[in-house]
Amino acid sequence: MKSTTRRCGMVTAMRIVPVALILAAVCSSDLQLRADQAPAAQTPSTSQTITTYCAGCHNGVMRSPSGALIDQFDPARMSENQDAWTRAYRQLQAGTMPPVGAPRPDRSASGAVLVSIEAALGVNTASPSDAGSPQIADRLARFLWNAAPDALLLTDAQRDRLTDPATLERHITRMLNDDRARAFVARFFVPWLGLDQLAKADPDKAHFPDYEATLRDAMARETELFLLSQLREDHDPIELWNANYTFLNEQLAHHYGVSGVSGAEFRRVTLSTPERAGLLGHGSVLMVTSRHSHGTDAGYTSPATRALWVRLHFLGAAAPRPFPNAQPVKPELPITPQTRTLPAEPCVNCHRNFFPLGYALENFDPIGRWRMRDQAGPVDASGSFVDGTPANGVIELRNVLLQHPDAFRTTVTEQMLAYAAGRAVNASRMGTDTLVPARQILHSAKPVRWSSIIAGIVRTKPL
Repeated sequence: MKSTTRRCGMVTAMRIVPVALILAAVCSSDLQLRADQAPAAQTPSTSQTITTYCAGCHNGVMRSPSGALIDQFDPARMSENQDAWTRAYRQLQAGTMPPVGAPRPDRSASGAVLVSIEAALGVNTASPSDAGSPQIADRLARFLWNAAPDALLLTDAQRDRLTDPATLERHITRMLNDDRARAFVARFFVPWLGLDQLAKADPDKAHFPDYEATLRDAMARETELFLLSQLREDHDPIELWNANYTFLNEQLAHHYGVSGVSGAEFRRVTLSTPERAGLLGHGSVLMVTSRHSHGTDAGYTSPATRALWVRLHFLGAAAPRPFPNAQPVKPELPITPQTRTLPAEPCVNCHRNFFPLGYALENFDPIGRWRMRDQAGPVDASGSFVDGTPANGVIELRNVLLQHPDAFRTTVTEQMLAYAAGRAVNASRMGTDTLVPARQILHSAKPVRWSSIIAGIVRTKPL
């Protein structure tokens, strides 16, 4: 809340035009679709597409920082601008472009464009693999356990059985149910979701007198147990966001207002109300996306931080960037609980593309408690998605996000591919080299489950 206003200058230091500009070119790429992908009668001309979805901003006056103009993008040469088209693909798949207030292609048109981009980037070609059974065994053990293969895995590797999908899936299931799988949660999920920052949270007792560090540790344990259960039960990854259960002990249950849980031991609890469903109801996530400095402004959430977290970790879309020469927020602007009252320039025109995602989580205070009032009065959790879909509160926000399930499946698969390659986990730094194999894996994973994604990753040639 309050911290968001002060951070406005930092947020607007990013740039929005390149992605929007690329999307303009994406829209014009409809002409690339083959007749069997999109009938010509349904495909608008390049000029029509640009006029409808792009020309309002990219009309030869608006320039990107590099000086590129819309008429300099040639859809027929898409493969020569792979990074640009990759960014456009993510934004279009996530539904985060065109920006707020701009005309938008419908779902069928967007889907056709995504198909054409995949074809141009090579998603439809066979996924490269150098993986025999010994390579699969080593990759799988290091991926899930951060260790060498055990005897059972080595035996099947020596007999060349790991190239058989059923055998590989049995090993994945077995290894996820082993306690050593906690290494995967600790080394991949914790840093990717930003939960490695949880230990730094130190809420000011002047605002939160009942807070104890043991509560923070309980939140971390809740999320670890939840992630392990999702992996071991082999769910579709999208269920990280809508699962109707969690893991609580008495302290955390009391904090959440859940009755019937006593003692220090954690146990699985079915949620009676949907507000806490999935990761968006976890205190760990809500804590790391709030500010916890000490002082007069320490009692506020940060809708901007929460909104950017959702965009990156669910939608896989980087933060919007301001138009060229956008000025930072002036220091004399009034500090308010939320940035809804900021002037239209230089803030709101860009921020309304993502801030409302954070507003929808305002019923959760900085330490993850449910609230109906904040320092300014009744909580206002009203907002909307980029396309105008209302997202008033966490339940509606979750429903809006779940309209874009492939965005999250793609995001998490890309991140896992980067982790398997030994890269530092970074939610904002993915490129064509992760998007293409991620989409190849997901096209082959039927049904999409954790085991099918993991199998695809260990069979895929390393990045």
